[in-house]
Amino acid sequence: MTSLVALTRLIPSRAVRWRHDHPIGERSDRHIKLPTRGRERERSREPLRPSHSTVFTMGDLANDTQLTTLLSLLTTSVQTIEAELKAANLPPFTLEPKYHPLDSLDAVPTPRLHEARRVAMAASNMIKALVQDVGTAMMDMSTQSLDQAAYIMTADIQLIDVFHTEQEKTAGLHVNEIVARLPEGKKVDPQKLARCLRLLSTEHWWIEPSSEVFAPLRWALINTTGSSTWAWADPVSYGTLVGSVAFTEQMTDPAKIDDDTIDAAPFVRGFHRMGMTHIKNWWDWFMQEPDRLERFARSMEGSGYINLAAIKVDYPWESLAPNTTFVDVGSGQGSVSMHILKHVYDKVPTLKVVLQDRPQHIEQGRKFWAVELPAALADGRVSFEAHDFFTENPRKEPNTIYWFRFIMHDWTDDYAIKILKGIRASCHSTSKVLLGESVMLEALPSLPSDSGVAEFEASLKSIDNTAPYQPLKAPYPIPQNYGFATKTTAQYDILMYNLLNALERTMGNFEKIVAASGFKIDHVYATRGTASIIELVPI
Repeated sequence: MTSLVALTRLIPSRAVRWRHDHPIGERSDRHIKLPTRGRERERSREPLRPSHSTVFTMGDLANDTQLTTLLSLLTTSVQTIEAELKAANLPPFTLEPKYHPLDSLDAVPTPRLHEARRVAMAASNMIKALVQDVGTAMMDMSTQSLDQAAYIMTADIQLIDVFHTEQEKTAGLHVNEIVARLPEGKKVDPQKLARCLRLLSTEHWWIEPSSEVFAPLRWALINTTGSSTWAWADPVSYGTLVGSVAFTEQMTDPAKIDDDTIDAAPFVRGFHRMGMTHIKNWWDWFMQEPDRLERFARSMEGSGYINLAAIKVDYPWESLAPNTTFVDVGSGQGSVSMHILKHVYDKVPTLKVVLQDRPQHIEQGRKFWAVELPAALADGRVSFEAHDFFTENPRKEPNTIYWFRFIMHDWTDDYAIKILKGIRASCHSTSKVLLGESVMLEALPSLPSDSGVAEFEASLKSIDNTAPYQPLKAPYPIPQNYGFATKTTAQYDILMYNLLNALERTMGNFEKIVAASGFKIDHVYATRGTASIIELVPI
């Protein structure tokens, strides 16, 4: 049932019974409340019942002013974005093949710019939904895997690397010249490549300045071979495609509906359908293919690309107590911990980092830190431990921060509770657990009475860019979860099911596993990324 609910959030139905009894971001004296509506029914076979009598349908929104309202929201957002960029002496956004300063791993938009950008993305996508005919919308949705396949191909053949100069990136190269420059073993048919690039050009990754001449646009630059963002195309994207071929078959298999184990992921069934029955699960795949494991570790830094800067600035790391031990549980190579340590290296001079993961990842971490932050090794600010996080944690000192970045979303509830109980058995009364996780917001509609164009304009103007970040309520008619602007989180939710039979959680889901583990939620920090930081204390 959980997987079906997740899918309906990703692709909302046209007429459903909605609940709208809690505003987004409602404050309490305990912590920021993200929407939690009704008893969670994860892995439950009972039907989903409405918790509110109001019936809301898309027909209620179908009026003559919706398109113009969205245009007003879009105009206000764009004007705000341009004003914020100008105030910060930043260049305007452009598709030209050069990085914008806000594309940097260390950059974070101002709160006002971030809120305007969210509304701009959501409003423009809703305008598309209003004006596009249903036939082409159906074709777009049913063939999106081809966009992914074309994208993976361009990364795998190292396409962006053949553009050697800024002039070539701007003017483009003929497809025949592009193929001639590809490495041996990566060459493809020029006409088929041209067709793939035309597809990707519709999403503004590439452009065709003249017939059969192609040039990269700004987004395409992230796929420079060896970069963490390039690494994402394999194995994560490849694994997604493998699981997709068996997705429906796995979801409808009566023997698998209530199976919470990682072996019951569509990814596994996809491999088995290809005759590769020796693949037991996602992690087993890496153990059998070490090259993919190394690239996966690299890709995890790439996945932090959309969260790293926000994690650094939207949590008060500078207020950590003296002699705090920061334990990164399931750390991988520890790229996020490294950036946090860099951020407070002199401000919190007694902070020490401990990386904990499987031996293979720990070895990668040693090499990574030796190159990227050797001072931390020399100063004794970082140490490395092989640890199975399903067992009691060996770190039991006072003032310990146990940090989990996108670990809980890899596991269903029973496993997540076991992980947290291993921390609770070690946790001192002065210690905390920080969960860096996406919080799923339900795809509820906003109402005309919630917030309109005028209220949105006033809210934007009232934002203090120097104050801690607080998200705004989505203005009508944008959904309460900001729709397309939060699609990445909804996609991650289905990605976790596809690869690991796991999930992204709502706030109610988190409260359930936290309470069962001997903790309580003390505070939730929203960030200007896809992750929130959920602060737990022992009870």
